[in-house]
Amino acid sequence: MKRYIPLIVWIIAVGAVLLIPLKIISYGFLPGDDAQRHAAKAVSGKTWQQILIMRDDFALDPSPGWQAILDGIHRWQGCDAETLVVFSVTSLMLLTMLCAFPWFRRPEAWLGSLLVASVFAAACTTRLARGRPYILTDAVLITLLFLWSRPKENREDRPSRAAVMFTPFLVAASAWIHGSWYLLMLPALAILFTGLWRCAFCYGGCWLAGSFLGGALTGHPWEFLFQSVRHMFGVFGHFVVNRQLESELYPSDGETAAVLVVAALLLWRAVSSGWNPRAVLNPIFLMMALGWLLGLRIRRFWWDFGTPAFMVWVALELQERLERHLSFDSGKRLLLVLVLAVGVFWGFTSDRESRWTANLTMEYLTPDTPGEAGWLPDPGGIIYNSSMDVFFATFFKNPTAPWKYVLGFESGLMRPEDLAVLRKIQWNYSDARAYEPWVKKMRPEDRMMILGSSMRSGPPSIPELEWNYAVSGLWVGRLPRPLVNRPPAVAQPGPSADGMPGKN
Repeated sequence: MKRYIPLIVWIIAVGAVLLIPLKIISYGFLPGDDAQRHAAKAVSGKTWQQILIMRDDFALDPSPGWQAILDGIHRWQGCDAETLVVFSVTSLMLLTMLCAFPWFRRPEAWLGSLLVASVFAAACTTRLARGRPYILTDAVLITLLFLWSRPKENREDRPSRAAVMFTPFLVAASAWIHGSWYLLMLPALAILFTGLWRCAFCYGGCWLAGSFLGGALTGHPWEFLFQSVRHMFGVFGHFVVNRQLESELYPSDGETAAVLVVAALLLWRAVSSGWNPRAVLNPIFLMMALGWLLGLRIRRFWWDFGTPAFMVWVALELQERLERHLSFDSGKRLLLVLVLAVGVFWGFTSDRESRWTANLTMEYLTPDTPGEAGWLPDPGGIIYNSSMDVFFATFFKNPTAPWKYVLGFESGLMRPEDLAVLRKIQWNYSDARAYEPWVKKMRPEDRMMILGSSMRSGPPSIPELEWNYAVSGLWVGRLPRPLVNRPPAVAQPGPSADGMPGKN
């Protein structure tokens, strides 16, 4: 039976990973941000210019490849927006969690790394289930790290043929599907810091070729590449304090738990097998360190670059220990992989702090919502909203509705005058006067939507509008409607002052 042990280990490891997104979806989980707007746009059949009040210099979709994939699935199967979100969550999560398996001789090492990440870098569990195209870039990064990590016995500063051949296509796929082509330049810095100058410059050439190829897939290569850069700078436009940005752009807290894991593994290596500088002087470790360092400024660098590198480095460290202390066909491998599989499954799927079920109580505003007749915009109207959550939820459930949104999925796409109003609102949420420029522009067909805490908190202090508490903390305001003209009352005969019949 020993000859079947490696195969059984592989079956258990891969099976555990396959079950994770299925279990998460079984809760009824739906992510509440970009996954919804990508799916809704596929159903709407519209361009962003037909959906948002936006700047004129953003003519191309920021994530054209992912949008094209969802559009194709919608036309092929006629899927609604919710089904497309489920597809996004499961497909992207599986892609990222499965892409590392072919690089390991011991698949249980990758399971062990996923378990460590679910406990000590817990944000990765929800980040991998967001159904957003950045997750594909995570999978591309993991693959690139394996391709460009020099084996210990290879001392030549020269990349492998596989790295040179596949890197342009991987970068192109990321650029076309995700759009942030410039971010994949970071692995070149990690390679450079190892002292592998030739490899670093070779990667840079592959990155340039892949970026142009990804842009060419849009039909407008230069315009797409330049627009992506403008988009990046637009995200940070006119902000003064961090609370005016999206929370994922805040600085990280230093990820103390993950740092302690790395320190513990380095200490274990130093004590058990002697210190080896290749444990830290390699692209994977330095990519992790670079992501952690940049994350102190913007934590998405840690989430999207540091965390994938962290998982790969931990898995390789565990694999080295397993190969030293556990034979390939040992029966103990079955027990170990079963324990790790259960741990990973529970670590990712347990409904800790309602992370997978919080959306079940979410209510959506649609024309069929009881008691909300007349409170959605009329055809040609505009929704003035200061929260992206309003856009995500409303657009998700009303993808073909004949109105537009002043704020969509990115503040950098807003017109300058509207962005200035948004920044004032974000500066002091309690000051209703910040909304005045939008109130003055509103027409009878327009609506203002503001998220409040509850109905008890009362409507926003904007007396120029009449307000209605809609759903899930959402207040909807509109211009007061004129009273319906009624015909004048007809005088009726009645008793006179002296009691005789006459006119009153």
